[in-house]
Amino acid sequence: MNPAEFKLKWIQNESDRWTEFDSCELEKSEINESTNEFLKIGFPEDAAPYLGFGLRSYDWKFNNILDYYEYDDLDPTTKFYWILGSDNSGNPICIDTSQNDRIILLDHEQGFEIIGTVNKNISELASFLLIYRNFIEEINSKYGEDGFFDSKFTKIDLNELEEKFKSLNSDYYLESSFWDIEIENLRAEIQ
Repeated sequence: MNPAEFKLKWIQNESDRWTEFDSCELEKSEINESTNEFLKIGFPEDAAPYLGFGLRSYDWKFNNILDYYEYDDLDPTTKFYWILGSDNSGNPICIDTSQNDRIILLDHEQGFEIIGTVNKNISELASFLLIYRNFIEEINSKYGEDGFFDSKFTKIDLNELEEKFKSLNSDYYLESSFWDIEIENLRAEIQ
């Protein structure tokens, strides 16, 4: 998926908040050209499951972990982790330039150690976010306005979600601990 397609598919109404990353800020990083193009077009400020993107929480600067936090005891490899956003626990979602811009989640309470991989690149992340948002909308349409939040989905619904993820990356459950854990958490909610 290209950045313009993603934006067109994501923005459904005026309440969908969107943020574009400043070109000058992006130039100071080592992100690859395709990631750079994606961020210049932008990313949603919020996305399920409880993710936030953009620079609002980071003084409107595009920084790596090492430069932003400036702790004396940080692992030097954190200079490769460029902050894209965070999860609902405040753990940074980063672009790992040492691994071809894979998207990772770091533990902010454990010296920014890698919790796991979210996606292999920003394009895959965008596609997964759209699939997940569409899944929530389908569940709410099928089971009522709060169908997703009331965990009214079924094993069949989750299997369909998994198949959509697999259609983009057949090994997502091996490569992405983030999405694999999310699916397992949803499975645990089924009554």
